[in-house]
Amino acid sequence: MKHCFWVGGYSTQNENGIAKVEYDPKNGFTILENFNGFLNPSFVKEHPLRKILYAVEETAPQGKVHALRFNDGKLIKVNSVSSFGADPCHLSISKDGRFLYAANYTSGSLAAYELNQEGEIIRLSDFVQHSGTGFDPIRQEGPHVHYSAEKDGLLYVCDLGLDQIALYKNKNGKLIKQSAIHLPSGSGPRHIAFTERYPDRTYCTAELNSRVYVIQKKPDESYQMIQEKRTVPEVFSGENTTAAIRFTADGRMLMVSNRGHDSIAIFRVDHDGNISSPVIAACVAQPRDFIILGNDVIVGSQHDSCIHAYCLDEESLRLTDAGWVLPLPHPTSFELSL
Repeated sequence: MKHCFWVGGYSTQNENGIAKVEYDPKNGFTILENFNGFLNPSFVKEHPLRKILYAVEETAPQGKVHALRFNDGKLIKVNSVSSFGADPCHLSISKDGRFLYAANYTSGSLAAYELNQEGEIIRLSDFVQHSGTGFDPIRQEGPHVHYSAEKDGLLYVCDLGLDQIALYKNKNGKLIKQSAIHLPSGSGPRHIAFTERYPDRTYCTAELNSRVYVIQKKPDESYQMIQEKRTVPEVFSGENTTAAIRFTADGRMLMVSNRGHDSIAIFRVDHDGNISSPVIAACVAQPRDFIILGNDVIVGSQHDSCIHAYCLDEESLRLTDAGWVLPLPHPTSFELSL
């Protein structure tokens, strides 16, 4: 079965930092479309209802967010806006498709944009600036907003610098803080994953201490951490930072990428939503993001500027080389094309 997906990465303005790729397990990769003109389009997001692709321009002291429309198989730039912060690194879209959220990593802020019916960016509807410091004087010298996602009427916002997941409610474009989920000091929450199989669970990968935390939402709307698992072997003493966390389509397996150990940690998820100890499979150097396409896992090597295909064995949870490699400039994000 063929699959199409978008790839974003760190690139110069003259490189094709955005690419649409088709993957066929029998024939490998084919580039269907690419786009240049932006510096460091490190994260891309397709609107689920409109023929629009959004991309960050990860730069400082202020980054940008771009909207691109699909037109006769080509990407045409619609408009660009400031991210109102340094180094935007993640984008998400509200469940109703009306708002776009941009996470500014270095400045520790979140920008919310209103979208029109065509998915074009109309205006900045709200802006939230986090403040404070964390345990690590180098990596947590200030707030570092890294991720956002809506679930059950709340916007979950990971702040790596403050060791927390802040929870906001969007009221007509204004973000009202409700509460926060606090993670262990120095853990550095980076990304989270949800699955419909376990609606009361939040799965968070912590970049700085190479952990996955399973958090349960209680009937009284409070949150309790119920599990903690390492993503690298106990005997590993080198430097490692986690990156992406994703579920398989059926929600029965959870995967996390390790940069430093250069591997994918694969967890089985039981009927209660708890995760097993992981099988840790070696992969390409500095795997930032990956995408799961059936029994194939496509991993991006930020270090080697390529994407690499692996086959997943659901019984052993092992990855084997599928033999397909595609050169792309420093890939850092994947997005399935709808």
